[in-house]
Amino acid sequence: MNPVSSSLRRLSEAPRLYVQEGFVSDDEARHVLASYGDRDALTRRGLAWQANETGLSSELPVEADPVLAAIAARIEAVLGFSCTLVEPTFRFRRYARGDAHPPHLDEYTIGGARLVATAIVYLTDAEDGGETFFPRAEPHPVAVAAKKGRLALWFNHRPDGSVDEAALHQSNLLREGEKATIAYFVYAPVEAARVNVAADEAPAGTASSRRRFVCVNDGVPEATVRVLREACASRGVTYEEVQAANFDFTAAEPLPPGTLLFRPAVSSSAVRVEQALSGPGVVTFHREPDGVFRDVGPEHAVLERRGISVPRWIWGNTTDRVLLRRYVEDLGGLPIVMKFAGGSGGVGVLRIDSLAGLFSTMDHALASGRMPVLSTYIPDATHHRCIVVGDRVAGYWRNQKDEDDFRTHATDDPADYQTPPAPEILASAVAATAALDVELGGVDVLEHPSGRHYVLEVNFPCFFARARLVGGQDVGGAMIDWLVRKAERMAGR
Repeated sequence: MNPVSSSLRRLSEAPRLYVQEGFVSDDEARHVLASYGDRDALTRRGLAWQANETGLSSELPVEADPVLAAIAARIEAVLGFSCTLVEPTFRFRRYARGDAHPPHLDEYTIGGARLVATAIVYLTDAEDGGETFFPRAEPHPVAVAAKKGRLALWFNHRPDGSVDEAALHQSNLLREGEKATIAYFVYAPVEAARVNVAADEAPAGTASSRRRFVCVNDGVPEATVRVLREACASRGVTYEEVQAANFDFTAAEPLPPGTLLFRPAVSSSAVRVEQALSGPGVVTFHREPDGVFRDVGPEHAVLERRGISVPRWIWGNTTDRVLLRRYVEDLGGLPIVMKFAGGSGGVGVLRIDSLAGLFSTMDHALASGRMPVLSTYIPDATHHRCIVVGDRVAGYWRNQKDEDDFRTHATDDPADYQTPPAPEILASAVAATAALDVELGGVDVLEHPSGRHYVLEVNFPCFFARARLVGGQDVGGAMIDWLVRKAERMAGR
């Protein structure tokens, strides 16, 4: 039952975080799952358990099981010191889809011994999500994927004995598959934190380490830049930034083939810079090679033609009162929604509650040379924002509505980022993004209590940083990974 393992690799400077592949064998993982893997098995062994949004968990006595004892001994051998508790345990935890664990520090004391180090052994492969995420890790955040047989080991204290705040960690939301782990909490005198663990530095990467990621900036939020920088750093991709306001078009040349190019800025200047930098083999989130030069038409019309459910809509093209009354009737009656293109954060979206309000607003709109879209008002709906990367939704959150406003907005409440939308909503978000010939999109979807859902719009580019900074969803990493894989496909690898 001895595993065939790789060498220990260090992933971050702070906390002192390490991983080792193949730390436990398939036989050992099967034994633990068969012995303790569900409620019935735990009950048969007389072990207490609990189940909540952080999964099914139970404390497993080490000395009662030779396999657990052998794994614990190997962990202590790696550390160079032993757990001083009289009856050490492994904490078994099994996550189902939608489960997660909030950010926390392993900062505890038992009988004068400190929780100096934490070791997690992964017993299954998670299909999507479930990473152990260290948002404060230095020099960049680190996400350790749940991979069968892998050991993740870190120190909760610095060598001087102080608590390492960079050891804050969480279990990201498990989106697909299952995740089962055993965690060994190594209590010892705080002086044990001084030990040096022999380990290799983690390689920067293979194909991705040779990549350049060029970001066209023109006043985008700092959070966007930070998420992209961190995603590049964790993958060994070189991050470069081009400021549209200082771009010299006289010296402009297309980037070399294989370069990753992204424009998070929405200004006309940034669009022109992106076009100047694009060239044969340059990798973007556009599906077509000349996509950076295309101006996508009215998206609601495109989505409707592709069979994607959207609210009923009509162009606001007239001030004729008879026609406007007919439009309101066709949209299902008042209230209706009026939307002007070009806004963000709900600006330019109006709720029209009376014919008088519609007539006067349309008079002003057309006199100003603007033609809004009129659409059906969907009451009591849940507003989802889905961040599509490539062929999947890599991040999501639920918008909330203030008491005195019909429009919704994102919050900083992690609970709004925990539960994924229904599978059919995720599928519609991916389809809507593809319909606009792009591979990245912030898709707004309304879910009615009846179960029906409606795609409101696809934002490209979009603000995605909240998914990472509040929800712990590695959208930036998914973006870089997608572009790297696309570059490899384009190169025929």
